[in-house]
Amino acid sequence: WIGGGGGVGGGDLSEEGVRWQMQIQEDRINEEIMREREEEIRNIHKGMHTVNEIYKDLAHLVDNQQEGVDQIENQMENAKDNTASGLKHIEKANEASSSQCVIS
Repeated sequence: WIGGGGGVGGGDLSEEGVRWQMQIQEDRINEEIMREREEEIRNIHKGMHTVNEIYKDLAHLVDNQQEGVDQIENQMENAKDNTASGLKHIEKANEASSSQCVIS
């Protein structure tokens, strides 16, 4: 109907207008949800990057400390060897002193 009053054609237009407005509103809500998701994804990415940097720093610290641990291990081995050698010398000295006969 052209220029119709309150007939069937007028009702169809208002229903379609309401549907159109509802669709626009739904699209806006979906766009906002998408923006929020994108921001959350960016935040997750930043967090993952931070965790990655922490792991790199930790690996660097472990590498730096490994040299010190290796030195301690070597010193412990040397101390063990020196202790065993010292014990042998003491045992020999003990045997030598007990086998000597001292006459006074």
